[in-house]
Amino acid sequence: MVEVGSEKRLVIRMLELWRRARRADRLPNYALFTPADAGTDAAHLFQIDVLSPTGARFTHIGSGLHLPDWPTKPAPLVMECPEDSVLSLSSRHWREILTRRVPVTRGGISRHLGGLVLYRSIMLPLADDEGRIASILGAANWRTVEEQPPTPVK
Repeated sequence: MVEVGSEKRLVIRMLELWRRARRADRLPNYALFTPADAGTDAAHLFQIDVLSPTGARFTHIGSGLHLPDWPTKPAPLVMECPEDSVLSLSSRHWREILTRRVPVTRGGISRHLGGLVLYRSIMLPLADDEGRIASILGAANWRTVEEQPPTPVK
């Protein structure tokens, strides 16, 4: 088993927290598993309410994922998230979690606020008392990648 405190990768730390919160073969309960449970990683977390009657909404966006000029209050719709962001890259596949009912990771090279980044993210399903997925907890981090000019072909 991974020791959460010594693991360097955010997605592995979050997956381990999620696994520890499971009850037998049931998904962790969304009311018992919150961003605060992640300690210092909370800045890189987001949470989505998938049962909102007006559409999937962010109910938490950590300070490390806030986007300039995009309001985080009241709970914004996931579909309104600015596309040129790691938050959008990490959350846009939320429907897959509902279908598969398992954690899903994403990563690669993309753009964040105009710059090239290497990112990694995870989304974790959380259930209500009836076992229905009610919320998705996500985590994402990235680092800037230096853009290289194209190599001329000889």
